[in-house]
Amino acid sequence: MKTAFKILGATAVVAGAYLYSRKETPSEFVERAKTTFNDKKEKATDWKTAYQDFKTSMDQFKSEMPLLEKTLSDIQRNVDDAMFQIQPRLDEIKKYSDKLK
Repeated sequence: MKTAFKILGATAVVAGAYLYSRKETPSEFVERAKTTFNDKKEKATDWKTAYQDFKTSMDQFKSEMPLLEKTLSDIQRNVDDAMFQIQPRLDEIKKYSDKLK
């Protein structure tokens, strides 16, 4: 019991010194603590919402990946086909440009 009073007294002294150093009344401290708690709670809720939105967007992106891969494959095939058709002409141009040197 004696120890409990010592701990309680020491806590009161430390709390009083803290409030004095911040020039704050106990009611101001409680209000500031409530405001801080509510602010942190709101930010945590915002973060959770943003994280859920991110997960939803990532799932949607993953579902679109097969279409993206198909499109990229088609583009690559078209580029390869164009290069195949252009290559003989480039070789001919190179042959004439080598003659000019």
